Amino acid sequence: AAAVKPRRHPRFRREDIPAPEIDPVLKAFGRHIARSFHRGRGVHIPAMKNTAFGQVLRTLELKRAFN
Repeated sequence: AAAVKPRRHPRFRREDIPAPEIDPVLKAFGRHIARSFHRGRGVHIPAMKNTAFGQVLRTLELKRAFN
């Protein structure tokens, strides 16, 4: 039997999070990641819920650290 390539699941396109709606603590953590990466240091990313992780990633986009 020939191998069948599995179908990819559809990706849900979400709206961008507006900057004022990002939690200040998560925004500060995103800035910390950007600074540490710029200096060549590693950063430990703790376990967090998807909403919090999305806000950190959005902060990195806004800081133009990772686009």
